[in-house]
Amino acid sequence: MTTRRVTLRDVALDVGVTVATASMALRANPRISQQTTARVQEAALRLGYIYNRAAANLRQTSSSLVAVCLSDLSNPVFNEFLIHIEEELRAQDRLVFLGIAREDLALQHQFLQTALEQGASGLLLLPVRGTTRTDLTVIWPEGRSRPLLPTALISRALEDVPVSQFLNDDFVAGQMAAQCLIDHGHKRIIWVGGGQETSTARNRQAGATMAMAKAGLPSLELMHGPTLRQFGRHAAEHILGRPATPERPTAAICFSDLIAFGMVSGILQSGTTPAESLSVIGCDDMEEAGLLYPALTTIAVDKAGIGQLAVQSLLRSEHQAKKVLLPPQLVLRATVGPCKGA
Repeated sequence: MTTRRVTLRDVALDVGVTVATASMALRANPRISQQTTARVQEAALRLGYIYNRAAANLRQTSSSLVAVCLSDLSNPVFNEFLIHIEEELRAQDRLVFLGIAREDLALQHQFLQTALEQGASGLLLLPVRGTTRTDLTVIWPEGRSRPLLPTALISRALEDVPVSQFLNDDFVAGQMAAQCLIDHGHKRIIWVGGGQETSTARNRQAGATMAMAKAGLPSLELMHGPTLRQFGRHAAEHILGRPATPERPTAAICFSDLIAFGMVSGILQSGTTPAESLSVIGCDDMEEAGLLYPALTTIAVDKAGIGQLAVQSLLRSEHQAKKVLLPPQLVLRATVGPCKGA
């Protein structure tokens, strides 16, 4: 014997309200009184009603599903972006359809295709390294002025893709990092990590280079590598292992906090401390930065603001593309100190 599925109409009849009222009450719509909402939700629980999201989507002009494609999650900063994005989408009664591309163009392409097939109503994209307009043809065929679904980019800019982009002002972040070290008397400064594959790395390095030139100081020494703790640790060992000549850097600007964490570990392993033998400044202000010992001096990125503004713009289906740069902020902690002998 088959048991009939409890419908929304059954719940509405039990409470004595319309189906529309019952639907809004189950979604905690503020237009419905708290008393009615409580009665509807109690009846739904008692009767065994299960909300059918797919059926609801068929009744709407667009899906409640929003595709979020992140380049990677091995760097915890991207997870912090995701937390703020998910919170804002949940507040807007939307669901996250998540894809992790692992810095792989093929995986990114596959997820974008799936997002279309699943009827996502929009796309938030943190593009993988090397992404161009050509890599987005699955959602943006040649000849179209706009993509097949509303799209916004976060964190990494794409110059040849005219959609709204919500970014940290990475050039200013690089300037801030270098100026912090300059203000502490450092003249020989090394850039650690982050090549030229992303706008984030290019702009942070360019900002730091500009600050050095403006101060009339020698050019940044460059040490490029992957965004990994191990690379930061290796960099610290390499720098401190060099002869203590006037040319050896006294401070390091790390492309990201993750690299800076590795550098701090490497410095401690050498038997000294950051700010004593080598000042270190990161960029991102991940949660761990303030918990590390010694706590990391870094440039804070407004991850909450970037995520929230991107979601709000996407849900408004804005047709006019814009680039929004959110200002970074210096967070001075314990890993930067005065240059010895300055």
